[in-house]
Amino acid sequence: MANPFITGNTINTEQYNTQDEFKEYAWDFNKNCFIYDNDGFIKIVTRNEAIKVWVYKVLQTERFRYGAYYDDYGLDLEKFIGKVPNNSINANELYNAIKEALLVNPYILAVNDIKIEQENKKIILNLEIITVYGKSTQKIEV
Repeated sequence: MANPFITGNTINTEQYNTQDEFKEYAWDFNKNCFIYDNDGFIKIVTRNEAIKVWVYKVLQTERFRYGAYYDDYGLDLEKFIGKVPNNSINANELYNAIKEALLVNPYILAVNDIKIEQENKKIILNLEIITVYGKSTQKIEV
């Protein structure tokens, strides 16, 4: 499938920067579910908060596994899980895979820093990304 951010045959990210504000459904990262308002509707977040939700969801989705997603959506993490030793070459490959998965979104201009921490059996990514709305930092458990 084609990239959902691109319409037609040309890539024009200017239209996203000036006209459309990035929106996403609000997500409770602790409970791993949508956030609803008092009327029972899912809340919508915009700008960097929406990008944080998008980043979280893209990093939680295994690439090419689900037909509902476009081919460039998600991250191919399975090749890193329990199959390769932890060394600098594989860490660099993981960094590049994460960066590639995030830069699919035209609202994300750069991925400056990815730090990986391990707390017991939890892996936590600390990301610093530059978006069209400014700098954003995010901590994600994967």
